[in-house]
Amino acid sequence: MSALRSRPGPVPWPAATRAAVALAGPLAVGVATDHVSYGVLVALGALNGVMEDRYASYRLRLVRMIPPQLAGAVGIVVGAQAAGRGWTTVAVLVAVALLSGVISPIGAIASSCGLMLLLLTVVGTGVPLPEPWWLPPVLLLSGGLLVVALALLAWPLRRGAPERQAVAEVYYAAAERLRAAGGKRASELHPAALHASALRTSRDISAAIDTAYDLLVRHRAGSPGRDPAIQHLMTQLNAVNPILEASAALAHEPPVDPVFADAITRLGDAVAAGREVVAEPGFEPRTPAEEALRSALRYAAGRLAPPPAGETGVFARDPDGLGLPQLAWGPRAGLRHIGTVLTGSTAWLYGLRLALCVGIASVLVQVAELPRSYWVALTITFVLKPDFGSVFVRGVLRALGTLAGVLVAAVLLTVVPRGWADVAVVAVLAFLVPIATARSYGMQTAAITPLMLLFTDQLGHQGVAGLVPARVVDTLLGCAIVLVFGYLLWPDGRRTRLRRLVAETVEADAAYLRLVLAEGPGGKASRSRARRRAYNTLTKSRTAFQQALAEPPPTSRRAAAFWPVLVSVERLTDSIVAASAYLDGGAEPLDQASVDRYADRIAALAGGIRTGSRVDDRPGGEGQGEGDSSGAEAASAGDADPPLMRAVAMEIHTACGLFDQALEVLARRPR
Repeated sequence: MSALRSRPGPVPWPAATRAAVALAGPLAVGVATDHVSYGVLVALGALNGVMEDRYASYRLRLVRMIPPQLAGAVGIVVGAQAAGRGWTTVAVLVAVALLSGVISPIGAIASSCGLMLLLLTVVGTGVPLPEPWWLPPVLLLSGGLLVVALALLAWPLRRGAPERQAVAEVYYAAAERLRAAGGKRASELHPAALHASALRTSRDISAAIDTAYDLLVRHRAGSPGRDPAIQHLMTQLNAVNPILEASAALAHEPPVDPVFADAITRLGDAVAAGREVVAEPGFEPRTPAEEALRSALRYAAGRLAPPPAGETGVFARDPDGLGLPQLAWGPRAGLRHIGTVLTGSTAWLYGLRLALCVGIASVLVQVAELPRSYWVALTITFVLKPDFGSVFVRGVLRALGTLAGVLVAAVLLTVVPRGWADVAVVAVLAFLVPIATARSYGMQTAAITPLMLLFTDQLGHQGVAGLVPARVVDTLLGCAIVLVFGYLLWPDGRRTRLRRLVAETVEADAAYLRLVLAEGPGGKASRSRARRRAYNTLTKSRTAFQQALAEPPPTSRRAAAFWPVLVSVERLTDSIVAASAYLDGGAEPLDQASVDRYADRIAALAGGIRTGSRVDDRPGGEGQGEGDSSGAEAASAGDADPPLMRAVAMEIHTACGLFDQALEVLARRPR
């Protein structure tokens, strides 16, 4: 049921306004000039652009919105040329579906291009298009470029503002972590509530870092040379790492004084505004964690100063505080990445799944002679996108959203007269598309379906009696094909995949712990990379679990059994980060024996999760007797560890216990 809920978030008013103008404007011109079909094709191209208009950075909008429009233009030409050719049409659709599926795993842009290529090929085979052959792609491209132009209007006035805001959001997320653990109310909360709040803020921090890094790297990749402003922002992004580590340590000691969060927020405000901060942090440290935070704030404040005149490599020798990946740019690096993806099994398996489903739909349409049932393949194209979320959930939401959209379209096609009234209806529906997209896939489908039906009616003039019932049947048929032939027949290792992802996350924690404690305050670059890997694997695991929880049994049952283990591993990662901050704040480093003991216990947990076997969490290791003196010595040594290391040990023990419980739960139930 969680998949049916609306996602919270701000309303994208600018994107909604652009959508209304971009779709209703061309249709109004078509009505005024008595070329409605031309206006519909331009509006259809604009709708494709609206679906990609979801990026904050202007440069990122340009890079990610234009290639899918070009792919869509190619698709409409291919589809139009293959239309009405019987089994040749089927072969063309299967070939395009295979190509679309194979290129999609290359990256986000390739995935969007693959979607638009197949989507417009399907539309070209089923919708009557104006002549000559080159006119439909030109009209579609003009609609997409209209959305791009509207999306870039404010670029000269707000140059660099989205990138600065994205970096500032990382500082704000760090401040929010302390606010969640601050005030008198924090000391009164149940420990479980504090843990839940800490995990939420930790996830927000990871998401903010990913967003900021993506914006800055895409900007740098699209620049002909080094951009001092972007380099400066990258320095400010790296400088937040010591703040994150110190805030993790402080969050382990609620209640936290609000002055700490306020100091971090002031830095975020300065980053967003592009100005310096000269004020001191505003507090005197009393603990190693507070000392670490004060040092981190001073370091970050020093990185807000503008670059020296004539210098392009601002703070170039600063450590890479966030452990951000060092990407190689250029054609060779891009071709190597594409080659790696295309020679792997993932791309071809997805391509085969998509080609099989589209092929079945096309054959069914040919054999049963369903009237204008390109909508079956259209449904498959939208639903069978694993990189967009759970295929099962998208199938269910697509069916529900289409039914809701068809009801709306039936009323509109019956009540609203053709002509200028259509322009007003399209403006309203287009305004709702970005808002619905931000909430859920089902709501997006419910908003887009009446638009597509209105456009189809303008091109084919089928009317409500011929259009609406057919679309309901086609959508249900397409969803059924995807769920049977694109989902159930391809288990994709679901039984072991979740355990493998959790094991990789725990292994990353073990590697991080060895670096944090073995090197103490030194070795920041390698330590930061290890911390980044740990949080990246956490994000990957969390996404997979959230998708699996929405699946039908037994996948959802396995995910529910192992979910508490993943939550405990998240707390373990935060505890290691906090220990790192304590060391930076002056706490006495542990000896190598302590490092090995804790890291080995984490590695043993990872091994048990990977193989599905119970884990012996005694410090001495597997098979150790209760009277073993080495185990007693290890326990005694653990008592002398700093408080945060005892927290690490507690989280290891908790994760082991929860994993054993998960194995017991699954053993009692049929899989």
